Amino acid sequence: MTMKLTAKPMALNDDILDAEVRHAIYLQRYGGGVSNRILALLNRTEADVIQKMARLEGITDFKSKRFNTLLDSIRATRKKAYTEAGESLKDEAVDLAQYEAGFQVALLNKTIPIQWNVVLPSKELLRAAVTSRPFQGRLLKEWVKGMEAREFVLLKDQLRIGMVEGETLPQIIRRVRGTKALNYVDGLFGKSRREVDALVRTAVNHVHNAARNEVGIANRDLIKGVEWVSTLDGRTTAICRARDNNVYPVDSGPRPPAHIRCRSTVTFVTKSWKELGINLQEAPAGTRASMNGQVPDNLSYGGWLRKQPRSFVTETLGSRKAKLFLDGNLKIDKFVDRRGNTLNLDQLKIKESAAWDKAGL
Repeated sequence: MTMKLTAKPMALNDDILDAEVRHAIYLQRYGGGVSNRILALLNRTEADVIQKMARLEGITDFKSKRFNTLLDSIRATRKKAYTEAGESLKDEAVDLAQYEAGFQVALLNKTIPIQWNVVLPSKELLRAAVTSRPFQGRLLKEWVKGMEAREFVLLKDQLRIGMVEGETLPQIIRRVRGTKALNYVDGLFGKSRREVDALVRTAVNHVHNAARNEVGIANRDLIKGVEWVSTLDGRTTAICRARDNNVYPVDSGPRPPAHIRCRSTVTFVTKSWKELGINLQEAPAGTRASMNGQVPDNLSYGGWLRKQPRSFVTETLGSRKAKLFLDGNLKIDKFVDRRGNTLNLDQLKIKESAAWDKAGL
């Protein structure tokens, strides 16, 4: 293979890591957008279900044919919505896989200090990685089907409980829809929305890591492994903390997502000049250290964020939290409580008063 050496001095695997972490943050935001689109498909049928539930008036026996006919009608409505949502999510996933593979190939071409024939996996291979590779033990379509089935069982239970306890129709409806005072997050549909949001975000993580993995396998002559990179804040799970900075073979070992709502990612570890069969004396002096085959330096999320432009930190955290982080020197894990819940500014002002004063807020 003919390779052209370019004068591009840098710590190669550190640069790849830096780009991957930045990319992963934007992908989390993209996942939020996909979630909103998928939830919109489901939300359209909630009013239909509530309207159908009006037929419960006068039904006292949950074993009656009338009750079960009503259940069948409700399930058909939601099943159609979940089917449509599942197809939309699959289409998003296939498009994302192709985009991600292209991004990874472009990143390698831009970053490595030699001209190399970086291979882009076929569309068929990428599509199979999305539709035929399970995450957390299930295929994407199985996750969607399982959520629809689970919601129906819970809905049926809520209706039965309301009937047995002699609740009024408005009380039974509140069990399903929730209350306006709590923005309808306390009902069955609120629970379903949270589960769907978690699934979509996890699926996005799965797809982007699966696509990257295919790029790594297709370029095993250049890539020798992947390093697990966890988001190190108060919400990071034990399994992701344990795997952070671990290096696995390019074609085996665990890959994110490690759990539902996993935010971990992986980054490529390239081979050294020697492993590529290139004589160091042939390489320009400035490029020699950039292809040493070593894993990136250990880097926590907070440490990485402090290296980014202030505008990016502000975009990521918001203006006042960015001041707390940069000017108040508040550690990144202090922005959440022990349960992983994000603290608002009023809570931070009380809890982290010293950082608040130091930031001049």
